[in-house]
Amino acid sequence: MSGQSKQQDARLRETVLHRALGTGGAAAFVVSSMVGTGIFTVPAFVRSATGSSLAALSVWIVGASLALAGAFCYAELATRMPRAGGEYQYLTNVYGRMWGFVSGWISFFAGFAAPTAASALGVVAYSAVLFPGWDPNAPLMAGWDITQGSAIAAAITLVMAIVHCLGVRPSGRLQTILAATAIGSIVLFVLIGFASGRGNWQGITQSSPGQKDLGMWWVALIQVSFAYTGWNAAAYLAGEVKDPRRTLPRALVGGTMVVVLLYLALNLLFFYALPADAWKSEIAVGQITAEHLFGPIGAKVLSVIVSIIILGSISAWTASGPRVYFAMACDGVAPAFFHRLGKHGAPVVGTMLQAVAAAIMALSGAFGTLLTFVGSGLLLFSGFTIAAVYFARRKNITHSPDYFRVPGYPVTPAIFILMVIVSWVQSLREQPIPTGAALLTIIAGMVIYYVARAFGFLVEQPIPQPSEGNL
Repeated sequence: MSGQSKQQDARLRETVLHRALGTGGAAAFVVSSMVGTGIFTVPAFVRSATGSSLAALSVWIVGASLALAGAFCYAELATRMPRAGGEYQYLTNVYGRMWGFVSGWISFFAGFAAPTAASALGVVAYSAVLFPGWDPNAPLMAGWDITQGSAIAAAITLVMAIVHCLGVRPSGRLQTILAATAIGSIVLFVLIGFASGRGNWQGITQSSPGQKDLGMWWVALIQVSFAYTGWNAAAYLAGEVKDPRRTLPRALVGGTMVVVLLYLALNLLFFYALPADAWKSEIAVGQITAEHLFGPIGAKVLSVIVSIIILGSISAWTASGPRVYFAMACDGVAPAFFHRLGKHGAPVVGTMLQAVAAAIMALSGAFGTLLTFVGSGLLLFSGFTIAAVYFARRKNITHSPDYFRVPGYPVTPAIFILMVIVSWVQSLREQPIPTGAALLTIIAGMVIYYVARAFGFLVEQPIPQPSEGNL
């Protein structure tokens, strides 16, 4: 083999992902991405916003319907274009490069860095009970605004990034273990919780005093969308999935179904365990529930379990995001160093940069604001991506002749899009600052794209890839 051929082979190994994930591993990324901070923190915000258990439960059911509709639509898009990058690939192929770039831009901030930061703060909130006398809200140093808890959260994001620089196979094994831990622990917690007999079934129908604004129901849906974030996780790893036509739909829809059932069961348990006057905008609602049902020891045990589960979410987001930036770099719309892989086959630069951004956000400690920012930004772009199904069919855009088809088309994507529009407008009215920040982030992405293109920073010349499209 000539020296030139060896150099070409080496370059290809550095810029091509390998299909090593099966259905179990891909579904594990979906489950781990979804089950984490959201279900153990968001319920208190939702219950407080809606004013009653039944109203809160209706938000979770609608959110579940949206997640499942989205999973079906993404399954079609992912099998039409089975390449790494998720929304970036779909929007680029359907709408053009600018929208693909903006999707990657919003994914970096609202899709991965911000959820990772919020999850890391959730780990700190739950694990604090294990250290009596420690106040995570205490300043890191005298006179500093940065708290000890937010500093630890930032460190968690960086450590997890280092772990994921070891490659996709170790990442897949880690996600499978964490997902199995999440499912098993939640099922056990729900069964033992109801069997304890220490709750009150009337809690499911109780309401808090005071009239609630209907607009807050829609804000609650935005926050619930954060809890359901991750139903599209397998799509980001499409370039590393074996047999995409079979694996991706099973992973996306199957993983989402498992999480929906777990979420509804957990919410019923929370309502069963906690009286109406106990509901406040507390982050650690799972811990409070465990303490009501099992006492202080039970709360500590659950805190350990929940912390492990949330780490699973951090792990999944840490792995998924860099695949988007990798795909963008391969198409010349992101700096070339994003498509260089480390010796273990992982996109090291993207992984570490995303972790640094998440660490900076974690240092702010603004959990509630992050919820709305993440939920509104992702929900808006998810609706835009779901609409791509119509255009993909109309233009017959596909990289594979054998692809999954959305059941209930064209109604299924239409319902998703309609709910996104209504909930997003209501969120903008009720919480304009974080929702507006998400909109400004999108606009900033558009401006940056055109400026970078005008000054020659973006050279849109795709790097040659194998015919199978293992981006």
